[in-house]
Amino acid sequence: MAFPEQIKKSPNSTTHYKVLLATTAYILSIQNVYMIDTRKLFNLSTNNGFLSPELLKSTYIPAPDNTKLDKIAYMGLTEIVRYEKIIDNLSEKYSKIHPDSSDTEFFKNNFIHSINLKLKGDQRDESDNAIYRIASSSISASLEDLIRVFLNKFIEPHTSIERKTLGPKIGIIESKIEKEASSDFDLEFFRVFNDFILFLRNSTTHKGNQLTDVEKFKADLSIKMAVLFVEFYTKIVYPELSTDSQNKLSTTIKKVSTSGINTDEILYFGLDGDDTGTKLESLFLSSEEESAFRHLSTSIDKAIKEISKYIKEQYSKDSIIFATGDDLLFKGQFTEDQLKKMQHIYHQKTGFTCSIGYGKSFKDMYLALKFAKTEPEKNSIFGIDYSYIKE
Repeated sequence: MAFPEQIKKSPNSTTHYKVLLATTAYILSIQNVYMIDTRKLFNLSTNNGFLSPELLKSTYIPAPDNTKLDKIAYMGLTEIVRYEKIIDNLSEKYSKIHPDSSDTEFFKNNFIHSINLKLKGDQRDESDNAIYRIASSSISASLEDLIRVFLNKFIEPHTSIERKTLGPKIGIIESKIEKEASSDFDLEFFRVFNDFILFLRNSTTHKGNQLTDVEKFKADLSIKMAVLFVEFYTKIVYPELSTDSQNKLSTTIKKVSTSGINTDEILYFGLDGDDTGTKLESLFLSSEEESAFRHLSTSIDKAIKEISKYIKEQYSKDSIIFATGDDLLFKGQFTEDQLKKMQHIYHQKTGFTCSIGYGKSFKDMYLALKFAKTEPEKNSIFGIDYSYIKE
């Protein structure tokens, strides 16, 4: 075994080695650990010199189960020590994102508090599902604080953004990444990862009436995924959004109305039904009749066709670029009232709402639609204009 330099230079004593080996045995949970029963040894021999192997063998006894040390406290001592080192590292990175708005003390202490709660639940003789749920809910506060700092750093602060819940806030960061990330950034993983974190968070913070044994697994997963989430955002997302490069263009996103766009410019518009996937999922879980699925499909198809007809009548037969499912991509010049008319048609035909985003390019339109979909009330119309400023 290679010992650290400070151990090698320690006084000529076995104490340091005993401590090191005892610690190693505890962390690795080594079962076959023995110690000499000195009382028995002294009873068997008064010789202060070398003792025979046979005599020594008779005095060895098994050491107590080292994992039972955790019973002294309500937390797993090795786990919390490891987590504290990880959290110290994450807290340091968190504080550097935006020093003016970061609250490092809260971020760190809340992380540790959540882990302590989860470990406290682990030490109970019977599963304490209430503590597990509290731990899961508590850890999400650190994630929300991280996203708050990201928005303060990379998006111009606005009251409407501050009032949004975690999902829409992450959606804003997703939209900015989709616009500015390098070509090798894995957007699909980024989206799915965010979706899973939100699903896990919502399954614990939007509390059900029943506390089940599943809470233990949610708490364990929430804490482990929270660590990965913070690492991913500080190591991967932050560099993508950072404006340290001299050649990088910072983007100011400004919401505009159609009346604020030059009348000579052709805009691209995207229309997307709100919560269609959620409605379809609900049918899968609750409906046993094919007619319900057919009705949903037919109503959406009729709505898209009716809106397409309206667009052609108002602007041009060549306006429609893409029309499939509840998605519609078109170009032209349309007023806010005309866009609201399209939303009215969609709601009249389907009973659901839809959101519309628009901009001067396909990317701008796509980003605007993402912003529109993050509005809490949905049924939104969102247009964006960009100002690029060289740092």
